[in-house]
Amino acid sequence: MKILTLRSLSLALLFLTATLFTSCNLFDKADDVTFNRTLDQNIAVSETSSGKDVPYEQEIVLDATTDSEIERYKDKIKGFEVKKINYTISSYTGDFSTIFNGILAFGDEAGSTSNVSATITNLDLKAAYTAGTVFELTIPASDVAKVESMLKDKKAVKVYLTGTLSQTPVSFVMSVTLDVAIQANTL
Repeated sequence: MKILTLRSLSLALLFLTATLFTSCNLFDKADDVTFNRTLDQNIAVSETSSGKDVPYEQEIVLDATTDSEIERYKDKIKGFEVKKINYTISSYTGDFSTIFNGILAFGDEAGSTSNVSATITNLDLKAAYTAGTVFELTIPASDVAKVESMLKDKKAVKVYLTGTLSQTPVSFVMSVTLDVAIQANTL
């Protein structure tokens, strides 16, 4: 009888210990907040000289902390989830349709090279602007994870637009948008 009671007590203590450790994880997650944000940045392009098949490149930094909610939680952020990456042509000035072929790429905000890229093929800038078309970039999950990691670590990514403009002069603005979910500890 005494052995049975000791075994029961040992099992109860083991169960209680396991429950407490599991509960600690639940309590840790209970005070997390998750919120959605749209991060956007414009790439303004202005090629004033006349030409055909003109090479073009530009880089900008998309700083997530320009969003007031992300700025508020920046030291508590546990991770970013990139839900989708879009781009639109939000402005266009030119006498004819210019076609863009190239890449839209992402890299470390302090670096000088990209490590994630998506190809843009035969983008008619004038038609895209006139129609208000929103294009979603198709990027492999492993590359999306790299962008998420850069956002988590630096709260920013460098965006590269590199390619060829079929004819110039032309001016346009490409708006790049990242829809993200942010998980953070509460303040």
